Amino acid sequence: MHISLMLYGFFPLLLSLLPFALFEKEGVLSEAGVAHLRRYFVVWNLFLLFMSMAILFGNIRGLPFYDFPYELNFLLAFSGVFYLLALIDALRRYEKRPLWVNVSLAAVIAAPIALVVLMNPQYGQVEKSLIGPHGDNTLGMSFTLIPIYYLLIKLSAEKPFVPRWHWLWIVPLSGYALSLVIRNFFHPLSYNEEWFFQYLTLLYLPLLWVWLRDAGVSFARNPYLILSIAAFVFVDVEGNILFIPELRTLIHRNDLVVGHAHIAMGLGVAFMALAIAHHLLPHFFRRIHALAWTALMAVMAGVLSIAGLIEAGLIAGSIEPLLLIRAIAGGVMLLMVSAILYERIALRFDTPLKLYHGIGFASDAGGGIVLLIAGGILFEQLGFHFSGTYEYVVFAFMIGTGLAHWAGLHGDSERFAGLSAQIRAVCASVFAALYMAGTLDGIALLVALYDGMFALVYWLFLRGRA
Repeated sequence: MHISLMLYGFFPLLLSLLPFALFEKEGVLSEAGVAHLRRYFVVWNLFLLFMSMAILFGNIRGLPFYDFPYELNFLLAFSGVFYLLALIDALRRYEKRPLWVNVSLAAVIAAPIALVVLMNPQYGQVEKSLIGPHGDNTLGMSFTLIPIYYLLIKLSAEKPFVPRWHWLWIVPLSGYALSLVIRNFFHPLSYNEEWFFQYLTLLYLPLLWVWLRDAGVSFARNPYLILSIAAFVFVDVEGNILFIPELRTLIHRNDLVVGHAHIAMGLGVAFMALAIAHHLLPHFFRRIHALAWTALMAVMAGVLSIAGLIEAGLIAGSIEPLLLIRAIAGGVMLLMVSAILYERIALRFDTPLKLYHGIGFASDAGGGIVLLIAGGILFEQLGFHFSGTYEYVVFAFMIGTGLAHWAGLHGDSERFAGLSAQIRAVCASVFAALYMAGTLDGIALLVALYDGMFALVYWLFLRGRA
C-alpha cells in the first residue's frame, strides 16, 4: 500500500495538474474545464479507496509494484475520460495550438490504453519484469519524467523558452523502445543489455542543464523545481554507479536498492508535484517548507545509509540509534505537513457543537482507520473474539459516521449532529440487543454504550447550540 499510494496518490494527482497550470498561465482555462477536473479527481480518489482496501485485505498479485487487482486499472482509465474532456475544453480556446499541447493530447489519449495493456497479467510488461535490476525499465520510468520537467521549466520560465538538444531525449527513448522489442519478442535481457539501456539515462543530465539555463529558472523563482532536478541528477548518477555488480553487491548485497527509489520518489517526484503547488499557491508552499523537507530527507537518507553499511558489515556499530534518528526526522516531517494542513483547513472549535463534531471525527474516523488496519491484533490483546468478517463492516461504518462529523465541522453543524446521533442510536440499540441475546460478546456492549452516550450528549445538552 505504501508503494502504491506513492505511485498513484497525492503526488501523481498533483502532477496531473501541470498542463492546466500552464493553461491558467496562458489564459485558456475555463470553469467548464475545472468542472471536468473535479470529476476526474472524484473517480481517481474512488480508485485509491478501492485499491487501498484491496491491498489491505490481501487481494494482491505478488508484484513488486502495482500490486492490486488488475480490474481496478479500468476505473483508473475511466478517470482519464474526464481529464481528456478538460484538456479538450482548453484546446478549443487556442487560436494556434503549441506543440506541447498536441503532445499532451496524444499522451492523454494513449495513456488509458497503455495502462490496461501494460498491466495485463497475461501479456503486460509488469509481469515480465519480476526479477533482475530492470535497467531498461529504469530508462523508461526516467523518460516519463523528462516531458514533465519540460513543462515545469516552461511554467517557471522568466523568458520565452524554446527547448534545444532534442537528440538527448530521442536516443534514450529509442533505446527504451528497442529494449521492449528485445524483451517481449526475442529473449530476456542479459545483464549487459540492461546495463547499456540504464546508462542511456545519463543523457538526460546535460539536457536538463541546458533547459534550465535557457529558461532562466532560478532557486529563488521555484525552489521545489531546482531541488527536484538536483534529486533526479543524484539518483541518476547513483543508480548508474550501483548498476556495477561489484559495487552493488559490496554495499547492498541484493538487487533491491530501496533507498535509491525512495530518494527518487521522496524528493524527485514529490518536489516535481510541489513545484506546481508552489506556482499555484506560492504563499502556501513556501521556500522554507522546501528547505525543511530537503534537510529532513537528507538526515533520513544519511542515517539509513550508515545503517546499511553497518548491516553489510563494512563498518562497526549499532543501527538502533540511527533508526531512532530516522523516526524522529519522519515525525518532524509529519508535524510540518500537519501544520501546513491545519493552516489550510483553518478549523476553529469555537462552539460546543463544533468541539462535539471534532471529537466525533477523531474518535470514529480515526479509530475506524486504526481498527481497519490493526483490529485483529487489538481485539486479541483485549480478549475479544475477532471473526475477521462483520467487524470490518462495522469499522467502515465508524469511518462513515466520523465523516458525517467532518461535514458538520464545515457547515450545517446542527443537521449533521442530529444525523450522526440518529445513526448512533440505531447502532447502539442493535448492538445492545445482540449482546443481551448472547450473539456477540462484550465488545457489542462497549459499542452500544459509546454510541448511546454520544447521541445523548447531543440530544440532552447540545441541540440548538450551533
